[in-house]
Amino acid sequence: MGFTINQRILTENAFFLKEKEGYSGVHKIAEKVLHDIDLVFGVTPKQAEGIEQLASCPVIYGTIDRSPILDRMSEQRLIDLEEIRGKNEVFLFQSIDAPWEGVDKALIIAGSDKRGTIYGLFHLSELLGVSPYVDWNDVKPMHQDEFVLEDGYRYVSKEPSVRYRGFFINDEWPAFGNWCHKNFGGFNAKAYEHVFELLLRLKGNYLWPAMWSARFYDDGPGLLNAELADELGVVIGKSHHEPCLRQGEEYKYLRGKDSIYGDAWNFRTNEEGITRFWADGLKRSGKFENVITVGMRGEADTAIMGKEFTFADNIELLRDVLRTQNRLIKEHVNPDLEKVPRMLALYKEVEPFFYGDETTQGLIGCEELEDVILMLCDDNFGNLRTLPTEEMRSHKGGYGMYYHFDYHGGPISWEWINSSYLPKVWEQMSMAYDFGIRDLWVVNVGDLCTQEFPLAYFLDLAYDFDQWGTNAINKTEEYTRAWIKKQFGGILEEADLEKIYDIINGYTKIAHNRKPEAMNADVYHPVNYQETDKLLAQIEQLMKKADELYKKMSDEAMPGFFSLVYYPAMGNLNLQKMQLLAGKNHYAAKLNSMEANQLSEQIKACMKRDQELVDEYHTMDNGKWYGMGLSEHIGFVRWNEDECKYPILMQVMPTRKNRLIVSLDGTEQRTEGSPWLPNKLYLNDFKQPNITEASFTITSVSDLDASYEITCQVPWLSCSRDKGVLDGKNKAAEKIMVQIDRAKMNNETQANIVVKIPSGTCTIIVDAEQPKVSGLPEKTFIETSGYISIEAEHYVAKQDSTQVQTEKAAGFEVIKGFGKTLSAMKVFPTTSYFTAGQDAPYLEYQLVVSEAGTYEVELYMQPSNPVTKENTIYYGVQANDGQIDLINTIPKGQIVGDHNRYWESGVLNNIRRNSSEVILSAGQNKLRIYAVSPGFVLEKLVIYPVGKKPAESYLGPTETYYVGKK
Repeated sequence: MGFTINQRILTENAFFLKEKEGYSGVHKIAEKVLHDIDLVFGVTPKQAEGIEQLASCPVIYGTIDRSPILDRMSEQRLIDLEEIRGKNEVFLFQSIDAPWEGVDKALIIAGSDKRGTIYGLFHLSELLGVSPYVDWNDVKPMHQDEFVLEDGYRYVSKEPSVRYRGFFINDEWPAFGNWCHKNFGGFNAKAYEHVFELLLRLKGNYLWPAMWSARFYDDGPGLLNAELADELGVVIGKSHHEPCLRQGEEYKYLRGKDSIYGDAWNFRTNEEGITRFWADGLKRSGKFENVITVGMRGEADTAIMGKEFTFADNIELLRDVLRTQNRLIKEHVNPDLEKVPRMLALYKEVEPFFYGDETTQGLIGCEELEDVILMLCDDNFGNLRTLPTEEMRSHKGGYGMYYHFDYHGGPISWEWINSSYLPKVWEQMSMAYDFGIRDLWVVNVGDLCTQEFPLAYFLDLAYDFDQWGTNAINKTEEYTRAWIKKQFGGILEEADLEKIYDIINGYTKIAHNRKPEAMNADVYHPVNYQETDKLLAQIEQLMKKADELYKKMSDEAMPGFFSLVYYPAMGNLNLQKMQLLAGKNHYAAKLNSMEANQLSEQIKACMKRDQELVDEYHTMDNGKWYGMGLSEHIGFVRWNEDECKYPILMQVMPTRKNRLIVSLDGTEQRTEGSPWLPNKLYLNDFKQPNITEASFTITSVSDLDASYEITCQVPWLSCSRDKGVLDGKNKAAEKIMVQIDRAKMNNETQANIVVKIPSGTCTIIVDAEQPKVSGLPEKTFIETSGYISIEAEHYVAKQDSTQVQTEKAAGFEVIKGFGKTLSAMKVFPTTSYFTAGQDAPYLEYQLVVSEAGTYEVELYMQPSNPVTKENTIYYGVQANDGQIDLINTIPKGQIVGDHNRYWESGVLNNIRRNSSEVILSAGQNKLRIYAVSPGFVLEKLVIYPVGKKPAESYLGPTETYYVGKK
């Protein structure tokens, strides 16, 4: 039998060897692992400093050059430390036989450095089934009687793919701040110990602490926060506008007329005071393990200089700042600057200062930045901004990325609960790595709670890019299932784990389509393409699954399930449901439909449920997460919560005459049947051969009994009801399903469904003429409704690039689940540029239209930003053998940032739509879409005659018929 852990071994003697030469922080982590073992086996293991006190199967942990025992075993060739020596954050995890008398087996955990040992210790916890969220989310492991490692077990971890990997706690009020103060009395070391533990268990190593009201170096109390971080191996950095290890809040408290630091955050008018402020920060905290932020922004994260200063003035100021900061770092931290990790964040207006323009040299290539990590950024909504060109990738200091799972700013803040979708994170961050961003990744997680799932993915992607990165296309499903199993595999059956997968994937996809704070009654169309009703049905299904699992959870398992799955899912889904119902309510009220009153009651129930969920979260597990649900999140009308509001509820008064409305579902067609008004509706759904069922709805506009009768004379159509009565109160609406049996049509293609209602008669004219598909290849789209809508992955052919210099032919690949509807197409490798018609990869679509003419080709694309300072992302479009038109997806004048309507629309809708015109022939046509620039991600195509745009909706027209569609 191999290395064994059981109650007998844990009680017979000391289980861990604790060498006095080891790092104190490593010993503290070992104590946490001993507590994990206690949770698994029900026995509290002990540590001892002498080998004579060890159990028969002990754990021996240590760090190279800090462990005499490991040195001795290496000399005796019981273990080989050379494989990990000199490497970054690597550990050896090995079972060995009888290293000395009285010890049968020993588990060796040897780290190449402090964090390597820590990761090795937590690796033992993971093997025992202990979740990384055992402390933060109170996820309890399953009890075990015995754990056995196979004889000769040996594992050597890899070096992390990204050197610094971590997160930023930001905008900490009202959530994180209330949590800290209620549970720990402030932003102190007692609170941060839990944050540090979570970071290390997730194999991160880097943290930007809370900073808007907190002072990390004062709140410990004193330096205790920084000392604990350094002891545990957590590298501390500061946000993009907090240079030289000093937080913005510090200057706020230290400035003044008589202050040694002056009274202006201005390097031109107060150079002496600001320089002293930075110097004192370096003297105080430079002894710890840090990545020192350099550069400067305005106070409270604003622009550096006022509007009266020129572009060149700003750049020269930053040069002077960097020279001063480098001098201070040499004086107070290390005279060898190459040995001091430093970072400049190219955030917002700093990015153009780096690149310069046609007349002004930017900071790019300047000697002050030679060894500095250049941290690039996303646009605060998960879309990368500029990336290093091939020439820039040789920069000695390397590159970092500042990404967002939370943001306080325009066009609308998103800070409440997780709304990040893994396929999007993968697509963007794998591209960042491909472009050479491999030295520092930090993600803004806001208050941290409910971000645990995407944070784990972000850090795992940074830790092991080989496993989860570019070559792992379409593995986010696999990752999600593995993550779920790690947390809940011991308490739930496989079918229930699959339900959790459906819930997490479902709610994050819905939130990806529209973030909760940005959701309102006008986002989704209430009737067109039935997008609201379809989404409501999906939400109801997901909420039902969540409630089923909620009822199954034991008291012990509930905190972990509630905090990691139930609360973020149900909070999000309930809010989306509330706003969708509000859209239906407003639409119904405009028709004076009595259904509006019922919908308003359902919306009130959602409002109440929202408060209940937050309250339960705050009281769960003895108030463990009190405060973490306090962020405003409903109905933002500005960039922040100011003037946010619940949906407006509309109610109607019943008419004094019994009246009914007949509406054709999926369209805005409707009638009350009066002979003096239009009373014909046109149902064309059955022109698409794959559709066998359609529907119409009858609604009441009074509270008087109103009857209807439905007749249809053809045998190939049937309705779910032939008569009924609505009273506007107990029954305000009735959906009638219409089914077609094409085997009974006998060459008929048209029929009438007649609905007799109190004000007259409604005639639904059903057109079921079938398109001719004989001889057409599979995936040929046929226009049956005046337009064609194509999901991008349904191409008929694709051609990879003919570039010979790439190792692997560049070509389009499907990213499953990506985007707002089905999937997306993107070219890999992600860094290449192409020439349309020469070496560019393309997708080819086949389509049949009834009339020749000029058509719009509207593409639905991921709202990528250009990867260079040129404001372009090009694609090519070609109809048949006509010319290739080169189209820039970036609208003229678009810039990334607040107050630009093009960019704002793209990030709020999570789509960019771009149209161009092509000439099509009557009958069969081919359409090619060429990739030209990096960042082009295609989700959907909609083709229609110029001037005849399909009905508008949030998701766009649902996919139309193609040959072979089921």
